[in-house]
Amino acid sequence: MKIKSIISIALLLLCISCSNDETLENTKNSKDLEVVNLNDFVDNGNTTRSGNVENQAVLRFKDYNVYQKTLNKLQEMSLEQKEAFFNDLGFKGAYSSLKEADDELDKIFDIEDDNAFLEAYKEFKDKYEDTYLFNTENTYDLSPYLPFTDAKLELLGSNQGYLIIGNEVIAPNNDVPNYKQDAMSVSTRAGVPSTNPTWKALVGDVLGVTIKKGKYRSDISLGIDEYGNIFMVRAASQKKKKLWSRRHPTNYEADLWVEGGHVHISLANNGSSSPKKEPVAINARQYSKRNVKCAFRNFTTGCCEGEVGNVDFTVYIP
Repeated sequence: MKIKSIISIALLLLCISCSNDETLENTKNSKDLEVVNLNDFVDNGNTTRSGNVENQAVLRFKDYNVYQKTLNKLQEMSLEQKEAFFNDLGFKGAYSSLKEADDELDKIFDIEDDNAFLEAYKEFKDKYEDTYLFNTENTYDLSPYLPFTDAKLELLGSNQGYLIIGNEVIAPNNDVPNYKQDAMSVSTRAGVPSTNPTWKALVGDVLGVTIKKGKYRSDISLGIDEYGNIFMVRAASQKKKKLWSRRHPTNYEADLWVEGGHVHISLANNGSSSPKKEPVAINARQYSKRNVKCAFRNFTTGCCEGEVGNVDFTVYIP
C-alpha cells in the first residue's frame, strides 16, 4: 500500500513538473515583442520599390495593446533611450536607419571643398538610392526621405513602413514621402484612426520667425488645425552649405502670444529631422473671420545656441 502511494505521489509530482516546464516554455515562446522576417507573414509576389517586400526584418507585436503601449513608451523616451531600445532589440528599422544615414550626411556637410562635397554626396546618394527617396521638388534639399508618411510607422516600422500585430501585416496608408508640402501624418491601420490635429498653413506675409548661426537655420511659424479649432506651430531646422541643405534634428523653445493669450512651446529633439507640427492650447475658433495680433518671443533652438528670435505679426483666421 505504501509502495503504491509512493508511486502515485511520484507520478503526480512528475506530471506537475512536466506541466510547469510546459507552462514556462509557453511563456517563453509567447513574446510580446520580437523581430521576425516579414517573409513568414506575406504572400509571395508582394514587392516594394527596393525588391521583394518579404526580404526585411520587422517588429512583431503580440497584440494591439502591446503595440500601443510600446508606441506610447517610445514617444516619451529621450533620443538616447530610443537608441538603446532599438539596440537592445537588435532592430534597425525606419527610425534607426534614417538617423544613421542622416548622421552620415551631416558629416558630409562639414566638407568645405565644393567638389569633394559633391563627390561625397554622390557616393552617399548611390549608397541609399534603393532605400530612401530624395526631394524631386527642391533639388537643393539633399536629405534622404522615407518612402511613406506615417508618424507611428516612421518610429516602429521597417524602412518600407511595415510591422506586424498578431499575424496581421500593417503597411502605411500614406505612401507619399514627407518632403511633400501637403503630406499628412496618418495613423496606421491598426486600431482606431488617429484623432491628432493635422497642420494647415495660414496665409500671411509674416507667420513666424527665423534664426541663423553658422551653417544652421531654424524657423517657427503659426498655423491652424484642419478643422479650425486650435492653433498649431511648425518648427524646422536645416544645415546649409551655399544653396544646398539637409534637414537637421534639434530642440525648440518659444513663447507664443495670441491676442494677449500666452503659451510656452517646448519641443524636444526626438532624433527626427522632419518638421515638428504641434497643437497649441489656444482656441482658434473664437477668432474666426478676424485679424489677430500674434507674436513669437524668445525663440531658441539647440543648433543656433545664443541666437534669439522675436517677431510681431497680424494674421487673418479663416
